[in-house]
Amino acid sequence: MNINNTSQLILKIKNVFKKKKILFSGNIQDSLPEILKTKLSYIHLQKYNFLKYFSKIKKNKIFINFLVNKNMLKNCNTVIYFFSKNKKETFFQLKKIISLLKKNKKIFLVGENRSGINSFVKYIKNEIYFKKLTYGRKCVIYCHVINKKISFKLKEFYKIHYWKKIPIIFLPGMFGYKKLDLGSKFLISTFYKNKLFNKKILDIGAGSGLLSIAILKIMKKNKITIAESCLTSIQCCKKTFKLNNLNANFKISDIYSCIKEKFDLIISNPPIHHNLKKSSEFVKEIIYKSHLYLKKKGELRLVINKSYSCEKYFIKNFYKFNILKENNFFKIYQGFIN
Repeated sequence: MNINNTSQLILKIKNVFKKKKILFSGNIQDSLPEILKTKLSYIHLQKYNFLKYFSKIKKNKIFINFLVNKNMLKNCNTVIYFFSKNKKETFFQLKKIISLLKKNKKIFLVGENRSGINSFVKYIKNEIYFKKLTYGRKCVIYCHVINKKISFKLKEFYKIHYWKKIPIIFLPGMFGYKKLDLGSKFLISTFYKNKLFNKKILDIGAGSGLLSIAILKIMKKNKITIAESCLTSIQCCKKTFKLNNLNANFKISDIYSCIKEKFDLIISNPPIHHNLKKSSEFVKEIIYKSHLYLKKKGELRLVINKSYSCEKYFIKNFYKFNILKENNFFKIYQGFIN
């Protein structure tokens, strides 16, 4: 079983947690919650694809939601939160958790040194003070004991960007939170009305839903399914579509895991990083399995950073493929099945 360095550091002080009732949350990347011996363990997953790490924990002890709520904490006295490289996302989620915890309860923050965890702790020390507990394996564990009540207002974290005067709602941690992504805008430039007429479309890893919104602006009769593993993205996507009187079928899915239909067109602006490392895992799965979800003469269309090559994956999996468009930063790949 592959346990990463942060989890190994937790196991090094496992006796601290032996009699605790723990909720695991944050950027969980392995099966530690199944291994660490505790009095009671619950798991909060904000990303559906993290579910693959757990086979032994009962489903009623796994919560899938974009934020922690009171119900998740009612049987717990301790939280272990795994830091992500996104500081605004971590602060957003931590503040919600701490606002729900009672006095003297503990929250442990664990992460890799290179993730920026140490600078994050310094940055928030005036609002939430974390004390360093232990370190090793290029990782660190901090601890915060609840000593005062803090408030959490979700509306304070929402941000709105506009695309062609259409409001798009974001929360910290979402792709495009800082500004609308240039790769997505470049892919949108290849959406033409005559080519999209009456298409059944799947938007994989949709994020804010920008690609689907652009298509529906061009052709409202298109049937669009939005597939996304991040619960925060799904939450905001639904709000955006409701605000703009747009319709889509929303699927919480680890790439194709919850997709049962076939489509004329699959579109995506896929991530090429997993945590702090470059990774081809997401891109390869989209390409390799796309033929199972495309109709006859169906098309897969991806936008990828120009530094990352996909030619070999398309050649292997499609009878025909093109580089539809490129600029100084991105390439748009287009693959067709028979």
